[in-house]
Amino acid sequence: MKNNLEKVIITGGAGFIGSNLAEHLFKNGTKEILIIDDFSTGSFKNIEHLENINIIDSRIEDVEDLEKQLSSYDFCFHLAAGVGVKYIMDNVSKALNTNIEATHKIFNVCSKLNIPILITSTSEVYGVSEDEIWTEETKSLLGPPTKLRWSYATSKLIDEFMALAEYNDGNLNPIIVRLFNIIGPNQSSEFGMVVPKFVDAAIKGDEIIIHGTGEQTRSFTWVGDVVNYFRELALIEPYGEIFNIGQPEEISIKELAELVIFKTNSSSKIKFISHEEEYGKAFEDPMRRTPGIEKIVSLTGIKPSKKLEEMIEEIINYRVNLNK
Repeated sequence: MKNNLEKVIITGGAGFIGSNLAEHLFKNGTKEILIIDDFSTGSFKNIEHLENINIIDSRIEDVEDLEKQLSSYDFCFHLAAGVGVKYIMDNVSKALNTNIEATHKIFNVCSKLNIPILITSTSEVYGVSEDEIWTEETKSLLGPPTKLRWSYATSKLIDEFMALAEYNDGNLNPIIVRLFNIIGPNQSSEFGMVVPKFVDAAIKGDEIIIHGTGEQTRSFTWVGDVVNYFRELALIEPYGEIFNIGQPEEISIKELAELVIFKTNSSSKIKFISHEEEYGKAFEDPMRRTPGIEKIVSLTGIKPSKKLEEMIEEIINYRVNLNK
């Protein structure tokens, strides 16, 4: 087990999760962070307040001498990916390229330099599994390739297979985490993220748009818990393992919209539109998504720190003050 993470790499470090991770690491003794980000979905505002960061403003695929630039670091958090349903559906080819080609390049370099790596995968890999609780052993049940929504899940499964194959061959030390609907104060609403989108609409008194019937349920996870888990896993070194990171509390999207309206004392109305109307026929949506987190809780001793209502209140307060 490591004592600390002195010098780390965060790909996608200017994004929502990556910037929160950088801040968390610095608060817990990390001395230097290298961020690789092309700022296609990340923002410099997320990291401009941080000291002791080096930035490579580029797609991973385009970085020259990547091995040389990473050679002095001792851990890699690989977060770079296309994110958000809207972004994925609008940029299928680009997202696939990032999720596969960039990941393969990072794996090769980390293998050569013997740098352990934490890889962020997604709850999307479970597809439309009918299991009540999704554990790390739940079988994936993905839709057909004509439903382009599943391209993201497929690319992430390829990443997982590549990582574990390299681990089994003795070439790479990976830790894989599957993330379930991460939320927090500085999350952008630009790419279809449901909570900031609902909160921003409610604050303005605009219509809250729900895709589908609103009966589909999700489980939302606090970003502070996520980055805490990331650091603990990096220190514990459970290489070759997969972990769900989530919050088992479940809520329907319609109930979420009603909660946001209530907490903001908003006059917003809810409007329902079909997935097909928003994303076309290539879209398919699972009706529920609930994580089993016993494995990571048992290993780290860390449980989710906030209930959903607390998360929503904190996000609302942040965004209200942001708009003043």
